[in-house]
Amino acid sequence: MSKKGNLSLSAAISMGIGAMIGAGIFALLGQTGAIVGSATWLSFLIAGGITVLCGYSFARLGARYPSNGGVLEYLVQAYGVNLYSGGMGIFYYVSMIVLSAVVAKSFGAYAAVLMGRGGQEWAQNLTAAGIVAALVVLNFISISAFARVEKIFVAIKLTVLFGFAILGFYTIRPQNLAFPDTLTGGSILSSVAVTFFAYTGFNVINGAVEHIENPAKTLPKAIMTTILLVTCVYIVLAVVVFGNLSAGQVIAAKETALAEAARPMLGNTGFVIVSVAALVSSITAINANLFSTGNNAYVMAAYGTLPKTFEKHLWGRGTEGLAITGVCIIALIMLFDLSVIASLGGMAMLLCYSAVNIGHLRVLHETKATPWIAWLAAVVSCGTVLLVIIVDAMSAPRQLLVTGIFLVFSFVAEWIIRKTTGRKIKPNILQPKKDVT
Repeated sequence: MSKKGNLSLSAAISMGIGAMIGAGIFALLGQTGAIVGSATWLSFLIAGGITVLCGYSFARLGARYPSNGGVLEYLVQAYGVNLYSGGMGIFYYVSMIVLSAVVAKSFGAYAAVLMGRGGQEWAQNLTAAGIVAALVVLNFISISAFARVEKIFVAIKLTVLFGFAILGFYTIRPQNLAFPDTLTGGSILSSVAVTFFAYTGFNVINGAVEHIENPAKTLPKAIMTTILLVTCVYIVLAVVVFGNLSAGQVIAAKETALAEAARPMLGNTGFVIVSVAALVSSITAINANLFSTGNNAYVMAAYGTLPKTFEKHLWGRGTEGLAITGVCIIALIMLFDLSVIASLGGMAMLLCYSAVNIGHLRVLHETKATPWIAWLAAVVSCGTVLLVIIVDAMSAPRQLLVTGIFLVFSFVAEWIIRKTTGRKIKPNILQPKKDVT
């Protein structure tokens, strides 16, 4: 691990905001609106509260174990070297690939509309795959190039979004914000599995901790600042969108709902401006997630959870793991519908974060975290998982089935790697206390 990072606090926050906002508002408003309608802002508020608690655990763990292994490092420190920590590590890696695919799908939808190919799936998929390929190349160039691009794009994105939010309040129709009669506690919980997915980008900061200046102090500040800022942005934008459009219009617009909400204010010009901002947002999100996921794959290979090929460098620059990650993202783009992978991603991240939160309780003496906050994070995240499983078992069994398949695949893959190669996880910071084979 490098002794001195080259990512400042502002760069780390830019990375987190870039990943989160691109994954949330632009990609998921239509999906959430189909479940809870105008109460979408409430779903974002609840998911934001859960994320704040999870962010606290991640911040404390990241400060104590500053490794680019991120979730895998935390799992190993908490549970030891065993099939569970390795399998959950692979499951987390798969979840990050899904996250990037969702955002890339959003980019493809907006790009297709601006090219006059709206609604044509082939155009959406090709542009989405193209941007992923281009950003893989960018991540091969250098970390500093990545950070410079991220800061510029995040500044453009936030400028447009804040302008949109301010203007949007002048054209809100209050009657649009009334909660639908069909709203239930179950539907709110089901929607949280989708909106929670919008917050998962903050973990890219943990995946780049070895490149961050003074991580013990910078990482917690970066994570909590990012989550709180993004939560405010999500709630405000959800109110503006549903205040300017009916729930039916938001659902019909799907991925382009935010741009459609600009029409009442600025007509077609507003639609184009917000669409361009959506493209920029998606680029920053994909870029941040590629950087973090590629880093994660490299460390997982070094630990022994993924095959050694993932840690090999190509042409003295990026790793094969980054290239493989890009190929996997493109495959998901081509094979799955957005609603399927968004639901999968939200549930998968909830499971992974719950595992980390429970594991944090086992190493509280190491992280020096406030016990009641750590316990609350574990209880809330696990309780949310349980409730979502109950609700989805009745209303969305397909989501549970797909999530279960990916979870089983992750553990089978870990078992095969351990049996065929004899490799075991090697923690980066400290040897775990337990060594269960």
